[in-house]
Amino acid sequence: MSSQYRVLIAEDEPLMRDYLITNISRLHPAFLAADAAHDGVAALALFETNSYDLVITDLRMPGMDGLQLIERIRSMGKTLPIIILTGYDEFEYARTALHFGVAEYLLKPLNDDALRETLERLERILLQHRNAMRLPKDLSPKNIAQFVATCFSETDGEHTMLVERAAVYIATHFTEQITQTDVAKALNITPAYLSSIFHEEKGESYTKFLTRLRMMQAALLLKSNSGMTIQSVAEQTGYASDKHFISVFKKYFGTTPNDYRQRKTEE
Repeated sequence: MSSQYRVLIAEDEPLMRDYLITNISRLHPAFLAADAAHDGVAALALFETNSYDLVITDLRMPGMDGLQLIERIRSMGKTLPIIILTGYDEFEYARTALHFGVAEYLLKPLNDDALRETLERLERILLQHRNAMRLPKDLSPKNIAQFVATCFSETDGEHTMLVERAAVYIATHFTEQITQTDVAKALNITPAYLSSIFHEEKGESYTKFLTRLRMMQAALLLKSNSGMTIQSVAEQTGYASDKHFISVFKKYFGTTPNDYRQRKTEE
């Protein structure tokens, strides 16, 4: 099936590696055991030359262990979900992997039910992400706004509940002229506290997050609506002043909105 999610397996134990290769598709047809490696070094080599939707890795492996593999994957900017396999005596070691955005961890000895339930949870997340990345057929300003909001409203499991709520609020209202004070008020916290926890948990400031949303919205509007004025694009992306919008756009993309539109039209 071309729509199957490709899985990379990194496991040094032959029996466990064979079990995963044989049973992943049987337990959940949406997943395919595309490749398997006997250690982290071999897994990384496969990862660098192929495309995968999910990684399943053991923690303890020779050469390069699971944590080192995960760290290398994340350093490449890859945000795909990762499942780690660990024994009861490695629980504290496994918790360290949570800092690298690991989606799930499974305890050995592994059983069908645990693996099936984990794949079902991840399939819902991957499907949501795949749908979010699919452009709507009708590229109206309203549909584009909904599409962009979906792309950026998801938050990592490490984020606090407040930051998650803040991200969702921003993604819902980014086409309006909202301020950090407005978001903080909606969450019943101070702007200073919001600024602090947002940057700490999300890795970027409130302003950068909001600007990314607005610039994605602007780029899609410019590309899909050739007759829309720059002032209208500015209004649809939450800017009261087209001059301010043009300034932010040029700083973000390195070109003016008009030049960007012309270049995309000629592509």
